[in-house]
Amino acid sequence: MVAIRIPKKNNHPAVGDNLTRYYHLPLVRYFFLKRLRLVLDLLGPKHFDSILEIGFGSGVLLPELSKRAIHLCGIDIHDSVGRVNEMLKKEGLNAALANGDILHLPYKDETFDCVISIATLEHIKQLPEAISEIRRILKKGGVAVLGFPVANKVSDLLLVLTGSLQAYQKKLREIHPSSHSDILAEVRKQFGNIKVKRFPNFLPLDLSLYCSCRSIRND
Repeated sequence: MVAIRIPKKNNHPAVGDNLTRYYHLPLVRYFFLKRLRLVLDLLGPKHFDSILEIGFGSGVLLPELSKRAIHLCGIDIHDSVGRVNEMLKKEGLNAALANGDILHLPYKDETFDCVISIATLEHIKQLPEAISEIRRILKKGGVAVLGFPVANKVSDLLLVLTGSLQAYQKKLREIHPSSHSDILAEVRKQFGNIKVKRFPNFLPLDLSLYCSCRSIRND
C-alpha cells in the first residue's frame, strides 16, 4: 500500500484543538492516517479538474489531494489560513484557501467536480443545510466524499477512563451534535446513492470507530 503523503512534522501547523501532533506520534498516528485512507480509497485514482476540501484544518490532506486535482481549494472556519498557506509553500504545493463555514459556502452553483470533508459534519446541527450546500456547489456527476466518527457504546467505554461517562456524553452531544447515523441518513436523502466504508472493516458499522461515505450528484 502506498504511503499517504502528509506535511513534514516541522512544516505542519498546530491548528484549533491541536490534533496535528497525533499524525506524527507512533501508534496513535495509525488511527488518524486510517481516517484519511478511508476517504482516499473512496475517492479512488480518478484525477479531477477541481476539488474543494471543507474543513481542511491543519492541511494534513492537502498534499494528497494536490495529486488528484488541477485546481485545489479549501475552506475552514479557523483563523489559521495564513499558517496553512505557509506550510503549503514549504511543501511546494498550491491551493486556494479561504475562511468560511459549510452553511454559507462562498462558491457558485456547480463549481467543483469533487468535495471532500473529514471530521466536520459531526459538529454541525443544521445537517440538511450543510449537505444541501455541498450538493449545490457540486457539478452534475460530481463526487462527495465525507468522513466522520461513529458514535457508539464502544467509544463511550473507551473514553469513560478520562472522566465520568455522563459528563463525557453531555460534552460529546455539545461537540458532536450529529451522529454518523444522522449524517448518513441526510446524505441518502439528498443524494440517493451512497457507498460506505468503515474502520475497522471487520466490525458492523455501528460498532466501528470511523466511517466515510461516497455519493455522486446525478441531477
